[in-house]
Amino acid sequence: MIRLFHILFAAAFIGSMFVYSHQFTDAYIVPKWCCVLFVLLWMLVCAAFLALQRKSIVVDMAIWGSIIVSSCWLQAVYGILQYVGLFPSHATFRVTGSFDNPAGFAACLCAGLPFVVFLIIHRNKYIRYAGWLAGGVMVLAVFLSHSRSGMVSVIAVCVMYLCGRFVHGRLWRYLLSVSMIGLLIIGSYWLKKDSADGRLLIWRCGLEMVKDAPWTGHGVGSFEAKYMDYQADYFKEYGSQNRYAMLADNVKQPFNEYLGVLINFGIVGLALLLGIVGALVYCYRQNPTQEKKIALYALLSIGIFSFFSYPFTYPFTWMVTFLAVLMLTADYLKRIKIGTWGRNIIYSAALMGFFWGQVRLGARTQSERSWQEASELAFCHSYDEALPYYVSLKHRFEDNPYFLYNYAAVLTEIKEYEKALEVALECRKYWADYDLELMIGENYQEQEDFISAEKYYKNASMMCPSRFTPLYQLFKLYKQSGENIRAYETAEMIINKPVKINSMTIRMMKREMEKEILQMKG
Repeated sequence: MIRLFHILFAAAFIGSMFVYSHQFTDAYIVPKWCCVLFVLLWMLVCAAFLALQRKSIVVDMAIWGSIIVSSCWLQAVYGILQYVGLFPSHATFRVTGSFDNPAGFAACLCAGLPFVVFLIIHRNKYIRYAGWLAGGVMVLAVFLSHSRSGMVSVIAVCVMYLCGRFVHGRLWRYLLSVSMIGLLIIGSYWLKKDSADGRLLIWRCGLEMVKDAPWTGHGVGSFEAKYMDYQADYFKEYGSQNRYAMLADNVKQPFNEYLGVLINFGIVGLALLLGIVGALVYCYRQNPTQEKKIALYALLSIGIFSFFSYPFTYPFTWMVTFLAVLMLTADYLKRIKIGTWGRNIIYSAALMGFFWGQVRLGARTQSERSWQEASELAFCHSYDEALPYYVSLKHRFEDNPYFLYNYAAVLTEIKEYEKALEVALECRKYWADYDLELMIGENYQEQEDFISAEKYYKNASMMCPSRFTPLYQLFKLYKQSGENIRAYETAEMIINKPVKINSMTIRMMKREMEKEILQMKG
C-alpha cells in the first residue's frame, strides 16, 4: 500500500507538470488541476487506509524528493529541446515546456530545484553526480526561458545554498547573499525595463486598491473584479500621456502574490501569512535537520518568485508548498495520538470525501469539455449551434467571468443585444476587463443608448490608453448620433495618436480617419 501511495504521489507531480488538453477552454492550467485533484482524492483514501492500519505514509522523504527532481528534470529537458527547435512551443514564447507561458515553466522548476540537495548529499557518488547534473539542467532551462522571476529565484537560492556550504561566518553569509540578490534584482529590472515599468504600474494601482480596504481586503477574486477600474482611474487622474500609458495592458494578475493577499484579505490576511511563516521557521530551529533545510529552501524559492509573478496559479507550486510544510512540521505531527474511534471516523470521512469529490470533479470536467465544444462552434461562426451549450451550462458557470464573456459574445454575434447586455453586465460584476468594456459599449450602441455606450468606450480607452479601438468605436458612435464636431475631434486624436505596435489594422484606421476628415471639411 505504501508503494501504491508513492506511485500516486509520482502521478500527481508528473500530472501537475505535463498534463494539458485542448478539450478544455484553458488547455494548460485546468487539465493540470483536474488531473491533480483526481489523483489526490485517491491519495486521500490511501492515506486514510494506512492510518487505519497505524502505518506512516512518510517513510523516506528522499524518495519523494527524487520523484520531484525527476519530474522537474524531464520538464527542463522538454524546455531545452523547445529552445533548440526539436519540439514546438505551446505559445508565442520560445520556451514554455508544457505550460502556456514561461512563468509556469520557471515557477515549477524553481520550486523543485531545492530537492536536488537530496541527491547531492547522497552517499553514492554517482547519485551525487546525477544530482549536480539535474540541478544544472534545471537552472539552464530557467535561464533559457528568459523568466526574470525564475532567474532571480534560482540564483538567490543557489547563492544562499553555496554560501551556507562554503562561506564561514553567519554575518558574511547574510551580507553576501543579500548583496547578490539586490544586484540581481537591479540587473533583472534593466534586462527588460519596459516590462518591469509595466509591473510597477500594476503594483502602484494595486496599492491604491489596498488603501480602500486596508484591514480585511476586498475579498476573493477582487483583483479581476476591480483592478482595471483602478488603472483607468489612474490615467484619468494623471492623463493618458503619462509615461506608463504606452506600457499599460489588459491585466489579469497582480504579478506579486503578497500584493494579491493584501488586496484580497488585507493586512489581517498578510499578518496571518507572516505568522505561519514565522511558525515554520520556529519549527526548523527547534530541530534543524537537512530535510527541513531543503524544505525551507523550497519555500524560499517560491517566496522569492512570488514577489514578481504568480506561481500559485499552478498546482505543482501548491503541492511543493504543502510538502515543505509537512516536512517542517513532521516532528509535531508525529506527536499527535489518534485512537481507534478517531481513525475510523477519519477513514469514513475520507471515503465520503472521495466519492463526493469524484462526482463533483467528473461533473466539472464534463462541463469544461462542453464549454470547449461550444467555443469551437463559435470560433467556426456556428453561433446558433453554440448557443444551446451556453444556455445549458450557465448554471454551472454562473460566477465564471470567462464563460459569461463568451456567452455574451455569442449573443452579440446573433444580434440578441438585450440578452447579450444582460449577460455582459452580469460578467462585469466579476471582471473589469478592456474587451468586456468594448462589448458592453457595442451592445448599448446597438440599442441606441449612446450615453451609456460612450461611458464604456471611454473607460476602455482609459484602461489601456495605447489602444486605438476604443477611440475608433467612439468615432463611429459620434457619427451615428450626429455629433459631427466630436467625431471630427476623435478622428484627429486617432491620426495623431502615438503607435505602440505599428500594425496593418492601425494604419488602416488612420487612413480611414484621414478620409473622414477630408469628407467633413468638404
